[in-house]
Amino acid sequence: MAKLKVYTANIGFYEVAVAARSQKMALAHWGMERDLFREGMAKETSDPKAVQAAMRKAGMVVRRPIGSTGPFEEKAEAERTLIKTLGSRRKSAAPAAKKAIPRKSAGKRKR
Repeated sequence: MAKLKVYTANIGFYEVAVAARSQKMALAHWGMERDLFREGMAKETSDPKAVQAAMRKAGMVVRRPIGSTGPFEEKAEAERTLIKTLGSRRKSAAPAAKKAIPRKSAGKRKR
């Protein structure tokens, strides 16, 4: 059995990591058809936070915002964190009142 390695890439607004047996499998987990490794946009990593998070569940993509030094999170956890943050902002804002739009009369114009 091949040894698992941890690969990272910057995709969208996130730095993503995955534990996979090969670069080809890492690309498949990320849903990429382009070879990001050949383009220099993906690499094997030894970052302890990436390795620890990716090795928890082999094949599970974990991510963190680009430029962040925080922990990597599974996509579902990252979305829940984002929803909690945005949800608390939305609850504090008052709902917008619906305004009635006046309708134009359907009668003929006078000349």
